[in-house]
Amino acid sequence: MGEKKIVYNECTTRRKILKGMLGIAGVGALGGLTLSFGTIKSPSNKKKRQKVAKGDKLVFAVGPNAGKLINMKDLPLKKGILAFPKGKEEHNNLILLFHAEEKEFQKPTKIGYTVEGFCAYSAICTHMGCTVEWYPQKQFSFDFPHLFCPCHQSVFDVFHGAKVLAGPAPRPLPQLPLMIADNTISAAGDFDGPIGPKQGVE
Repeated sequence: MGEKKIVYNECTTRRKILKGMLGIAGVGALGGLTLSFGTIKSPSNKKKRQKVAKGDKLVFAVGPNAGKLINMKDLPLKKGILAFPKGKEEHNNLILLFHAEEKEFQKPTKIGYTVEGFCAYSAICTHMGCTVEWYPQKQFSFDFPHLFCPCHQSVFDVFHGAKVLAGPAPRPLPQLPLMIADNTISAAGDFDGPIGPKQGVE
């Protein structure tokens, strides 16, 4: 496999959340088409992020189901959505949750952080803080599912620890450990690294 990359920057504040809503509506309806999530604006203050904790249930971040708990059936294979931990819906807790076949995940992905093919990373690009997007099919030279930052074209490898394959992002996206109870997807702890650009969202 080639190398991939992805990014998030405040430049995307111009993009409309409506685009994200339309993309997410494509889950189960648009088949293999790309899901474009748009941008959730970064807050200007330096308020400390509420850490994600074990047992925090995940909810839809945008679209008609925003705020609704995410069940396993809501995310079929090869689909991705934006999510938040319930009660901690803030920019730096934005999550990209997706579903793939378990056999596809390889190190440095933390396999123990995935559950039944569900995997989650921070949706905040490590370059400039833009919201990354889910691409289930071919784009550029990457013919497998990947995450893409629309600001500066960073690409991240979802099957190898969200490592950077292209673009200026300096490091992988942090991974979020997951657990499932009663078919509801929840966090099993906080992200495994700092979120967004180094100047700090933590």
